[in-house]
Amino acid sequence: MGLLIAGVYCLHDDIQISKALFAEYMVTKKQNKPFKGLWLEHMNGSCPVVPTQLTSSNLRSTTFQTDIFCLRERELLNCLVEEVSWHQKQGQSKEYAFVQNYLLAEDLGRAFADKAILHTFIEVERNVPTGPLKNILDMVRSLYALITMEEDASFLRYGFLSMENAAAVRQEVQKLCSELRPHALALVTSFGIPNAFLGPIAFDWVDANSWPSVR
Repeated sequence: MGLLIAGVYCLHDDIQISKALFAEYMVTKKQNKPFKGLWLEHMNGSCPVVPTQLTSSNLRSTTFQTDIFCLRERELLNCLVEEVSWHQKQGQSKEYAFVQNYLLAEDLGRAFADKAILHTFIEVERNVPTGPLKNILDMVRSLYALITMEEDASFLRYGFLSMENAAAVRQEVQKLCSELRPHALALVTSFGIPNAFLGPIAFDWVDANSWPSVR
C-alpha cells in the first residue's frame, strides 16, 4: 500500500513538472524569445544527434549523456505540446488533454528530473581536482546515466536508442559495475546511512543468508 501511494505521488509530481514545462514552452513561443528558464536553454540550439553505433567511449562521455538526455526531454516536450494543442483545438480543456496524455506527461516529467540530476552531477564533478576521486565520480555518473537509459522504456519507445545501442548500454553497465565493485563499500559508507536503517545483509551477507537466519 505504501509503495502504491508513493507511486501515485511520483506520477503527480511528474505531471506537475510537465505542466510547468508546457507553460514555459507556450509563453516563450508566444513572446518569440529564446528559452531562458527551467534548464530549457538547450532547446535554443540544434537537435542533438545520437551516434548510429555507440562505443564504450561514447557511452561514458558527458557530451553523449547530456545530448541524449536533452534530446529525450526536447522530443517529449514537443510531442506533448502537439498533443495538448490538438485537444485544445477540438474545444477540450488543457486539463482534459493532460489526462488523455498522462503517460507522455509522466515520461516528460521524469526526463526533466533525470536531466537535472545529471547536470548537477556534472557540475559537482567538474569542481573535483584530477585524481582517484574524480575517476570514481566519473564512473558513478556514467553508471547513473546508463542505468537510466537501460531502465526507462521511453528511450526505446520513442526511438532515442536503437535495439543495438540499448544492448551496448546494458553491456557497459555490467562493465561499470565490475569496475566499481572494489569501491562499493566506500561508496555506500560515504552516504552516512545510520546502521539502524540498514538490513542484516549490509553487515554479514553470508550469515544473513544462512539457513538459521532465513527459516
